[in-house]
Amino acid sequence: MKISRLFVYPVKSCAGIEVDALSFDENGPQGDRRFVIASPEGDFLTQRELPAMARIQPRFERDELVLSYPERAEIRVSMKSSSEPQRVRIWSDEVTGVDCGDNVSVWLTDILGQTVRLFMLPDNNPRRADSQYAPKDTAVGYADGFPLLIVTQESLDALSELAKLPVDVRRFRPNVVIEGAASAFDEREWAALMTPEGNRLPLVKPCERCVIPTRDPDTLERSPEVMSALKTLCRLDGKIIFGQNALFNGQRLSVGEALSVVSE
Repeated sequence: MKISRLFVYPVKSCAGIEVDALSFDENGPQGDRRFVIASPEGDFLTQRELPAMARIQPRFERDELVLSYPERAEIRVSMKSSSEPQRVRIWSDEVTGVDCGDNVSVWLTDILGQTVRLFMLPDNNPRRADSQYAPKDTAVGYADGFPLLIVTQESLDALSELAKLPVDVRRFRPNVVIEGAASAFDEREWAALMTPEGNRLPLVKPCERCVIPTRDPDTLERSPEVMSALKTLCRLDGKIIFGQNALFNGQRLSVGEALSVVSE
């Protein structure tokens, strides 16, 4: 098996950036989920409430985050700020974020149709992954709960075949796409993966799915065929599962890198 595609998502629930390699710091993949769109009170927002977030395209340029949206002028956000961190809530986690200012708030509010703020992960991020599944000192940014999400191309192909349409992997927002699994959904049985250098990717928790994958990330149109296929192939214990949340104890992952299954 090998890594076929890699992604980072600078702003939680906005469009991703496909990359050739992921470098890691204490919060997971560098540049991944380091910003979050939230209500003025700091409660996080996603495509579930605001589907247009899928068409907001971030990129990094030097010490700036640049946001673009179809038929709108770009806006630049400095990643250097002396503002004091404020309260931000991700699910039940009380975390903090640095408010990125009024200009980007107005830009996002105009696109999304409700008043929002953009927050940046502070340097001294206090958030930790769920200790039920990860070591208690495992830091995580604004991802739902874990630093990495892994899917396999074989599982995606099985979903596409049943749905009778090509299901874009971007619907599922993975960091790592693997190809070469023996069969679809083998990843449900893997305990961990290992790189040729001996670095491990423990698969710690199945990823439960909401309605976001049913929307085309470009047109925002619903695809009921996708939800029907997910219910048929991916319903486990009453939940829809696609992909595996993971950790990584190394410094870098690259497209084309071989991975082997670790049995525990």
